[in-house]
Amino acid sequence: MVRHLSLPAVLLALASSGCGNQLEPCTEGCPDISGVYAVQNATPVGQCPFSPYLLAPTVQLLQSDNGRKATLDVIDPSSNLEVQLTGDVYARGPGEDSELLGSFQLNSSVVRAASQSDGQPRVLDVSATGSVSLREGRRVLSATLSTTDITNGESTGCSISLAITGEGS
Repeated sequence: MVRHLSLPAVLLALASSGCGNQLEPCTEGCPDISGVYAVQNATPVGQCPFSPYLLAPTVQLLQSDNGRKATLDVIDPSSNLEVQLTGDVYARGPGEDSELLGSFQLNSSVVRAASQSDGQPRVLDVSATGSVSLREGRRVLSATLSTTDITNGESTGCSISLAITGEGS
């Protein structure tokens, strides 16, 4: 299985920007990263005894609270219902790629059945981390959607990630 290698490099660069290697959420003058994105690629990595959260073919990244907060809906495969992930928006740091508009970190913890065929309840941490760039006049979304089993209060080490790329309409 091929893994999108540039995404970890982007996320590492985002995490190392700012004061003391700690990424700080945007507080004012936040970048506009909202939009509707057509998912072009969603490559899964990992196998676990539960179904990971998924994305629709088109997703909408919304911003609120003067651009400081972002939300994204993901699909629960065991019920086919949407679950909203909410989190922070981050501005581009000094010296970062000039095409980068901004980034986001979103998460939620949910209790649900392992899958449609396995009714065993699990506590799952669902998170999305990514960035929006401007390339050739089009917005490009690069993100990772992770579903991790935390049933016993801590990670069991079983996690499934989707490396996602999409283009704004």
